[in-house]
Amino acid sequence: MKKLTMLMACTASVVAMNAQIAEVSAPRPLLSGKYSQMYNPVLSEDGSRVMFTSDDFSDLRMYDFKDNVTVKLEATREQAFKARFVGNETSFDTPKVRTEGSELIITRNGVEKRYTPVECTAGYCWASMSPDGKKVVFLAAGKGLVVTDMEGRVIARPGNYESPAWFGNDHLVVQNATDDGHQLHSSQILLLSLDGSEKQELTKPESMTMTPTASIKAGKVVYSTITGRLYEMDVKLK
Repeated sequence: MKKLTMLMACTASVVAMNAQIAEVSAPRPLLSGKYSQMYNPVLSEDGSRVMFTSDDFSDLRMYDFKDNVTVKLEATREQAFKARFVGNETSFDTPKVRTEGSELIITRNGVEKRYTPVECTAGYCWASMSPDGKKVVFLAAGKGLVVTDMEGRVIARPGNYESPAWFGNDHLVVQNATDDGHQLHSSQILLLSLDGSEKQELTKPESMTMTPTASIKAGKVVYSTITGRLYEMDVKLK
């Protein structure tokens, strides 16, 4: 009976990983032959534009999908690191959700509050707010991703992934990587439900793909590779 229970658990895990949460197109290269060293992509809310930088957050640029035009944005490295879209407009302002050390900082109606949803001496990072403004996701280093409400109460623990990007309000696109503390061994992009119970591979582990960004309005995911290339794919939830 114990062996049967373990077999059923393993089977369930495989089924969940292979679950088809969405219909996905083949990846398409962006700006191939025009630029190299393209990292840290950030999509606008409607998916019409994407910002990207060099690996050290210098040389911030923005590509317009409709006009097929890329422009250089004047920004310091610090500004490029914080660059994001508010709606469809670029912003370098302090976001309403951010982290400092092992604190999650949420600003609502001009009032800043600090929370510690999970204990983590190594600190938090990659905080962002869901499109509906009701949830926050961040990484607690060594503990995995954490989803909270706007009062810092834990809602879900999707798993030990990196670079979370919202795909609507109930799904995340994440980087799933393995490393030895110094060098990546594998890295892929996954789509998962908010509680992590359903997962779908968007890229393979050997693809060395990372730092995804997503727009559910456009049904689009953009990511970079370890070699500094950008790719896009169509993703439509079932």
